[in-house]
Amino acid sequence: MNDKCISFNLDNNAFRGRIVRMDNVLKEVFANWVYPDNIAAAVAENTALGVLLASLMKFDGLFTLQLQGDGPLSVLVTDVTSAGKVRSCAKYDAKKIEEAQALRKTEGEIEPAPHWLGHGNLIFTIDQGKKTDLYQGVVDLQGKNLAECALRYFKYSEQIDTHLQLYVQKTDDGWKSAGILIQKMPTVGGKENETDEEKQTEIWNENKILTDSLKPEEIFDADLPLEDVLFRLFHEHQVRVVKENEYSFGCRCSREKLLNTLSAMKEDDINHMVENGKITATCNFCGQTYVFDKSELLKN
Repeated sequence: MNDKCISFNLDNNAFRGRIVRMDNVLKEVFANWVYPDNIAAAVAENTALGVLLASLMKFDGLFTLQLQGDGPLSVLVTDVTSAGKVRSCAKYDAKKIEEAQALRKTEGEIEPAPHWLGHGNLIFTIDQGKKTDLYQGVVDLQGKNLAECALRYFKYSEQIDTHLQLYVQKTDDGWKSAGILIQKMPTVGGKENETDEEKQTEIWNENKILTDSLKPEEIFDADLPLEDVLFRLFHEHQVRVVKENEYSFGCRCSREKLLNTLSAMKEDDINHMVENGKITATCNFCGQTYVFDKSELLKN
């Protein structure tokens, strides 16, 4: 199975990392939607990033990575459950995308997601149910690509040295995405002398260089297991696989959930949505369409 994320450690646990490859999940994500290539690339990349980040968190419930901006791409969302179910979607203005490409003369090019998002925020949310507090981390969108935007969070919110690379590929078989992340683990206070700290920094820099040497053709080679990719990169750095998680597409929409949402709206708003006595709503993630009678909504 290609849709997996592997947790690993380096250099006697001085550093930790994650490597992810998404394939079949993206086939399901795009099964019912036809996105422009630039938006599809952003959705695919965000899916890999969302899985990477979720794998770093300890939670029992739902992890959501959401990017909001004032550009042609207004919302980019990836949900990852603790059970390994993933879904992603985007909201965008196709006309504004065409106008921007014509203005920049970039028709046919895949431009990084921040170009389309504009000014906004990157938001991490962990929801573990009604009886727990909602955890949320927010950082403004700054960076040439999604990886740089995410790294701002680790730098300013978590203050953990982190290095990250993301990959996107379009083939005849559809979109694929992948990513690799390493982090420098905190040293124990008072037990590390200055020489040890300098040595650790030197090794950290070596690992960053090795991470950057990973080529798209390697990470997307379906015949090359991710464990082998790690060994090729870090065989001199005591690479050790700690855990392996598998993922599949899963949408959490239901008729009942949507009925409760629509029923909570004001009657005037419901009336604006009614056509021939019915309201039709389509899930932005899986494309499932639900039909409700007006009387059914007002009853609730």
